[in-house]
Amino acid sequence: MKVLLSLGLAALLCGSCMENKSIREITLSNPNDSYRQDESGIITRKKLGKRNDTLVPILKNRKGEYIPCQLDDLDGDGKWDELAFVYDIKGKETLTLQIEWIDQAQYPVFPRRTNVHFGKMKSPGVIEEKYTDVHGKENLARGGDNAHPYPYQTDGPSWENDKMGFRHYFDGRNCRDVFGKRIPDIVLDTVGIRPDGIPRDTYHVLRQWGRDIMSAANSFGLGGIAVQLPDTLLRMGVTIDETVDNIDSTRYTFVCKGPVRSVFKLDFYGWQVKNTKVDVHEKITIWTGKYGYENEIATSPLPEEAILVSGIVGNFNDMPQRLETYDNQYISMSTHDKQTYDKEWYMGMSLIIPSDNYIETFNTPQENSDILKTWCVKLRPNKEGIYRFNAYAAWELSNPQFTDRNYYMRMIDTYAKNMCEPVQISR
Repeated sequence: MKVLLSLGLAALLCGSCMENKSIREITLSNPNDSYRQDESGIITRKKLGKRNDTLVPILKNRKGEYIPCQLDDLDGDGKWDELAFVYDIKGKETLTLQIEWIDQAQYPVFPRRTNVHFGKMKSPGVIEEKYTDVHGKENLARGGDNAHPYPYQTDGPSWENDKMGFRHYFDGRNCRDVFGKRIPDIVLDTVGIRPDGIPRDTYHVLRQWGRDIMSAANSFGLGGIAVQLPDTLLRMGVTIDETVDNIDSTRYTFVCKGPVRSVFKLDFYGWQVKNTKVDVHEKITIWTGKYGYENEIATSPLPEEAILVSGIVGNFNDMPQRLETYDNQYISMSTHDKQTYDKEWYMGMSLIIPSDNYIETFNTPQENSDILKTWCVKLRPNKEGIYRFNAYAAWELSNPQFTDRNYYMRMIDTYAKNMCEPVQISR
């Protein structure tokens, strides 16, 4: 069974009836009353069967119209592994989609609605997109000057869809930040570059596309990582003032990007946690149409009494935090306030966590701590040894209704309830 955790659609396909031969249609069934726009689904290559070596599958509705989908090579062997797609489905509706096998050269070009981009300066004025990159413990990029400019566009990899954008600080800080978007266009390839082509902060002022809206302060932002030890909370990474990392090496790896979803990986080798070197492996996926992304984490064994932690920065939040449980399957933690820079605009931020990964929440101190003003959640691995959570952010300039706290919370509730009752896919 293949279940898509993050954005609501479960691919439940009968292996005995579908393997070793190609299938011609699938049925989608929505078990609850909610209208699901841009619902996401995955069907593996193995489940789809094989028509021949030259044809590839694509989905069509009953009108004969192609629906947005993409074929993704997830293991880098040059062959596609999954068909990913999005579709709209009404409450209690059952739909049948046709599978057509076509020549790959004839595959339709769907509107570009997701993106992952990592720009790094190759030479002054020349920024290239990196599909993999690594830095060590001693060679952290810092500040920069005219002779040695800071190399990373948007501080590291950024990812977006038609709703919001996010970024990861690849310079050893490992903080997670939020870009508020005012338009659905894919824009982050061009953000964070001066007119002379040098990477610089160009995104802390409001522009037609949007801006950086979250103040990370001395936290790990939205969805960053730390470890709770008996006597301290240890961030994964270091602050901007430090020149030596607490991680031996860090690697970025591009996986795929397309109209439906974009995926990349971050691998952290040799994180010094007490007397233990810990490896952390993250896979980040963003789907179109939702105000967030999904995070999947695996680690080598943590030291005894060490607990993995994530959370939400709270330095500009003065309103009550909200913790909700859904059918004993998921837990959401949410904030909503004028918690952008200078408390200028309303923004909601949330994590949705499977109950088998959730332990409890706590707040960090307001001062005199390595991580400040952050609402944290203690996490445990599930039975497969994996940590999962989804991170969400929504901004009033993306949609004026996000000024309404209840409107934002209803959206998060809908996301979580749909995860509890995923759309069923069958032959």
